[in-house]
Amino acid sequence: MNSSFYNGVSGIKTQQFAMDVQANNIANANTNGYKYSSPEISSLFSTALTGAYASYSNDKGLGAQSQTTALNLGQGILENTDSPFDLAIQGDGWFGIKGQNTAKTYYTRAGSFSLDGQGSLVNADGYYLMATSGNNMTPTTLDPETLAKFGTYYKSTSTTPVTPYAITPMADVPLGSVGNQTKVTLPDMLYYPPVATTKVSYGANLDPTIKTDTVTIPLNTADYPATVTPTASKQVNLNGTVTNTTALQNPKKGDMVTVTLTDSTGKVRNVTTSLDDSLNWSISNIDVSDLNTSSDLTASVSVKSTQEIANTEHFTTGIIAPDGNKDIVDMTFVKRVPQGASGTTWDATVKVLSYVEDYKIENYDATKTYDPTVYNVDTVKGLVTKIYDPSKYYVDTTANKVYDIVDSKTGVLTFGGAGQLLSNSIPQLSNGGTPLELNLGTIGNYDGLISSTTIKKANVVTADGSVEGFLTGYAMDGNGNVVAEFSNGKSSAIAKVAIYHFQNDQGLESISSTLFQQSNNSGEAIFYKDKNGENFLGSTILSNKLEGSNVSMATALTELIITQKAFDASSKSITTSDELIKNAINMKT
Repeated sequence: MNSSFYNGVSGIKTQQFAMDVQANNIANANTNGYKYSSPEISSLFSTALTGAYASYSNDKGLGAQSQTTALNLGQGILENTDSPFDLAIQGDGWFGIKGQNTAKTYYTRAGSFSLDGQGSLVNADGYYLMATSGNNMTPTTLDPETLAKFGTYYKSTSTTPVTPYAITPMADVPLGSVGNQTKVTLPDMLYYPPVATTKVSYGANLDPTIKTDTVTIPLNTADYPATVTPTASKQVNLNGTVTNTTALQNPKKGDMVTVTLTDSTGKVRNVTTSLDDSLNWSISNIDVSDLNTSSDLTASVSVKSTQEIANTEHFTTGIIAPDGNKDIVDMTFVKRVPQGASGTTWDATVKVLSYVEDYKIENYDATKTYDPTVYNVDTVKGLVTKIYDPSKYYVDTTANKVYDIVDSKTGVLTFGGAGQLLSNSIPQLSNGGTPLELNLGTIGNYDGLISSTTIKKANVVTADGSVEGFLTGYAMDGNGNVVAEFSNGKSSAIAKVAIYHFQNDQGLESISSTLFQQSNNSGEAIFYKDKNGENFLGSTILSNKLEGSNVSMATALTELIITQKAFDASSKSITTSDELIKNAINMKT
């Protein structure tokens, strides 16, 4: 009967333990990152009532004891926040944090972090968040012009400017080893240096539609006498023949021929005629008495005919120079005429242009003296313009801008009858010393320039390179990287937040409601590895979110009621045993 007393006492103790655990769960129902704990209770031991070889149960229990608590590692509710460094792990794993004066790493699911006065990511208790550094930020010196755009930052307690850093862009920071994790420090001044353009891809349609116009074409002097001797009566006779050439395409009967006769004094007489069926022309008995006929006259002949004219296409696109300035690639394509029966050929001139100054047209001032080697002076129109060496400068009279010709290349492009690019001989360009590849399409394909009257293609351009950028803020990407964002629209990873894993999460030793440390039971912290042996997170880190407690109030309150009833029952077993003993004592009287 004495054992019933002790069983009741052990029951009260174990139920009190369970009550404490459930009360702690309820108290942490709103604690971010808290994991629900379940009390585990076991029997103490039993004593045998009969011989060991009985075919039925023959023992009696001697109470219960508090054994351990088991963590419920289920996902907590994800709550949205306004801070990019409020982090939540979706899946298994733990954040690693370290105190300021300790090398020991602790583990938590509570992901509320912010920047301290030194720019390090810490939690509310000042523990540093552990991550792999990209080691891609280096101290730098910015020139005064850049500082004027960036601004100067000072420490709150000092008049000394903070050190600016330059970023080496990275898309992703590889997760290092467990022992290679460090705190994340984010500088106030972070500079994204300009990146020169090295490749431009351009796609467009070089319209091969045949265009014609009435033009005047000088004839080759081999087709007519270059000098004419007037007759005694001061008359001239002259004739010639034209042929179908590249310069004069498909001449026809009726095309007007103009003969220009010039004497030794420079006086001119124009005479017109036309081509006959055989493409011959002639002038007879032309009176030139108004000219100086003491010597031979000089003749020049031209034909006015409807001709196919060269199509011209002009494109420009911006690039970034090595010094960060915005330069231009200027492309001009001129179709060769006459156009072939199948396909077209285009002569290309490509220039890399760098802005120098505005092109100015000034009014002529008669009181000024203009250096003829520097200025063009048109006294009739009253205009003065500056002279630029065309081998060094390109003058855009439409935009009124003057450009330095950084590089200029020529080449030939041929296209098939279906519009596909067949060849491209434009050599590589130089972007201020940086090689510049101009990709105008794949040979035999339609992915760049085409030349077609039936295929519609919009102008499409892509180019690498970027202007300089200044830090606008920090954020997280979807791969666990801390990312710096810049004014030029670029971003760069600078660190990867680590997610630690354990062979036995249940073996972690609790330090506080959300803080744990490894133990012999949990094993050492590890990182997951892929098939190539590279470390990876194994779970997703969500930004602007916090993981709430996974305590279910319904479950906790139900367990609390059950524990209360068990506590009452254990106390009842004590009082009942007491009554039975009293009755036994009273039997002797």
